[in-house]
Amino acid sequence: MLALRALGVGPGDEVVVPSFTFYASAEAIPHTGARPVFCDVDPETFLVTPETVRAALTPRTKAVVAVHLFGNVAPVEEIEALGVPVVEDAAQAAGTVLADGRRPGALGTIATFSFYPSKNLGAFGDGGAITTGDAALDERVRTLRFHGSRDKKTFELIGHNSRLDELQAGILRVQLPYLDGWCDGRRAAARHYEQAGLGDIAALPVRAPGSDPAWHLYVIRHERADALHRALTEAGIGAARTTACRPTASPRCASGATSSCPGPSRRRAPTSRCR
Repeated sequence: MLALRALGVGPGDEVVVPSFTFYASAEAIPHTGARPVFCDVDPETFLVTPETVRAALTPRTKAVVAVHLFGNVAPVEEIEALGVPVVEDAAQAAGTVLADGRRPGALGTIATFSFYPSKNLGAFGDGGAITTGDAALDERVRTLRFHGSRDKKTFELIGHNSRLDELQAGILRVQLPYLDGWCDGRRAAARHYEQAGLGDIAALPVRAPGSDPAWHLYVIRHERADALHRALTEAGIGAARTTACRPTASPRCASGATSSCPGPSRRRAPTSRCR
């Protein structure tokens, strides 16, 4: 929500968001007064594409939320070439690296990260961060996060109390140097699944071109996902159903939304999550 407000998103605007993502990606939009417009995703990578975003654009589109789902990287530059700012939802992509060395959080106009304890870089409680290369956006976010004030004396905006507390920041500073090593372990686990022949019985994740995902979640697909989940559990193999969902299925979210690509709001391939 802070990133969207920093971009000036407000009543009467529309924000394009994937129709397959965690609920929070869309939940932030109505708080600004804007309407979420759901677009389709690539069924192989689960990411939005320039084509699916273009189909959802209207003259009222103020921003696009590109979710780096499961650690895969959405084509941010190609989407921004459509002429609209991109907010990277990089909550699941800390540690992912592109072929040119860049990382999620430095690809779009502004980006958001989650430090929820289960994330690739997790704090010991809730927390998050916003990154941007735009000095004006940086200043606006800093103001909005502290009650709309720059100096604790004058209050120029209706802001929020949304600051990372020092304890969590200290914990994250200690853990940050270990992030790449932890993510190398995630990639090694993914290679083990592939080399062990998991692809013979289920559809494996597909990497976005030019990316080396950190795989926050290694999500496989199977037509009998519930039966597969039971079999894995009985065999002592940790697995769970993915928490990604269709935000359009929520009456609260969908009541203020439009959808140019309604397909995923009506169907979803069964998935299982291996950890």
